[in-house]
Amino acid sequence: MDKRFKPLTPVEQLAERKALVDELAADPTLPVPAVIRKIRAALRLTIAEYARLCGVSARTLQDIERGESSPTLATAEKLLKPMGLTVGAVNRKRSA
Repeated sequence: MDKRFKPLTPVEQLAERKALVDELAADPTLPVPAVIRKIRAALRLTIAEYARLCGVSARTLQDIERGESSPTLATAEKLLKPMGLTVGAVNRKRSA
């Protein structure tokens, strides 16, 4: 856990995770790097901790979060798995 944060109780952790899922569901067109960053921040993990949890390298995760590289579908699945999410496709909203 990122040492900059005060530890949360299990009830507070659950509430934050539910809020994150609701936030992500409200904007399904959010780019993958932003989704990954939000998940990691909500779980209060460092890049190294989240990468280890997901089974990817810290450098790969860092590059994805910065938007410098795009994850493969397999990597995206690994990065979404801790929140019980999966990769999907949605129609983008068209600007008028």
